[in-house]
Order: sequence, then structure tokens, then C-alpha cells
Amino acid sequence: MISSKVIETLTPLFEIIKNAKGKTISQIKDQLFINDKCKMKKGASGLIIENLLGIKNNNRDEADIPQIGCEVKILPLQINKNGEVKAKEPTAIQMINYCEVAKETWETAKLRSKINLTFWVVYLAKENGKAKKQDDYVIVDYFLGHPNNIQNAIFKSDWEEIQEYIIRGDADKLSCSMGMYLEPKTKGANNKDKTDAPNGKGGTIRARRRAFYYKKNFTNTQIIPKLDLSSIKND
Repeated sequence: MISSKVIETLTPLFEIIKNAKGKTISQIKDQLFINDKCKMKKGASGLIIENLLGIKNNNRDEADIPQIGCEVKILPLQINKNGEVKAKEPTAIQMINYCEVAKETWETAKLRSKINLTFWVVYLAKENGKAKKQDDYVIVDYFLGHPNNIQNAIFKSDWEEIQEYIIRGDADKLSCSMGMYLEPKTKGANNKDKTDAPNGKGGTIRARRRAFYYKKNFTNTQIIPKLDLSSIKND
């Protein structure tokens, strides 16, 4: 159950996104007095939304909004040629520390705290098979996610499957095809970007860096149906 403190803390952010619905990233940049000539590198639009919300870029273990343990996730959408609205890509959660995950239980897993409360901000990034320029992304809606018992059970099952591979020394056999809601996606400069992982015999091996991601199946079935898509879709 989401507490009154959470709602009180997030209400100003809800209002910010409500007022931004239908606006483009370019318009948000103007609002924030960001130089329109600044180079829009990959992920820049997400940083601009965090700037709009007054949230500092956070690469640490603590939550984006630490006082309530809430993560902020940016979800890009695409409208397919048949009119369906889907997630454009999986959503990164956190890097996998293989040696730490091998020692955790689901109850103590760092990942569990990362997915417990999430403020999703959603924009349209691709339409009719054509990717938009980041400046042309359109703010669509927001959603506050807190896993229910059924969702938690699926997350737990996915996490435990990934952990089993890690413990037995098969970190490099992890695949994005695994899981219903979580996937262990490679995340590094190249296939030589490796880190320590258990070898299943008490020692360590080197394995490709991976991160926990929300699968598109999760955002497509558990987030998108709860959004107000009226600003981008005419039924």
C-alpha cells in the first residue's frame, strides 16, 4: 500500500508532468532555459525530464527520491503502424554485481528495493516505424508503480532464476529471453568489458557486465494499459 507520505512527496511532481503533457522535449528545454544548441546525446531527454522534476542524476545505490525510496524511470513509447502503443525498449534498473547477487536472498536483494516504488514518466519516441529526434519526443503521462503480490511473485521467480545461473558459474549464459518481467541484459562498452562472477567452485571467473532490466513484456502489460494515451492516440 502506498503511504500518504509518498503521495504528499510526489504530488508536486505529478503536477509538473500533468502540466507538461503534450509538450515536446524542445519546449521543455525552452521552459528550463536550456541552450537549444546543446548536443542531444543518447539519454539526454531523460536527463532533461529529471531536470524538470528537480531530480539530480543519480548513479548511486540510493533511490532517486531517497526520502521515500522512490525510483524515477523514463519510459519511451512507440506507436506501431497498426496503431498499437508499445514500449520502445527494455528499461534499465541497475547493474548486476554477480558476487553480491550470489549471496543475497530475495528478501535482502538490492534489486527488490529498486523496484518497490517507481515514478514512471512516459514520452512518445517513435511513430509509424520512424524514430523521432529527441527534441520532438512528446510527454504523454506518468504512473506510480508499486508491485502487487502477483507481480512480486513473478519478479522473485525471475530474480531467482538469474541468481541460480550466477551461483553455478554460468553468468555468461544469462540471456534476455529469460524471465517474464526481468531480463539480464548485457551493458558495457563491448564483449571485452567484463567483471568478476562466481565460478560455482568457490572461486571467480570473468563474465560480461550485465544489468537488470524491466522487460518490454512488463511495461507493455503492467504500465502502458494504465496510462492516459489521449494526447497521442485517437480511438
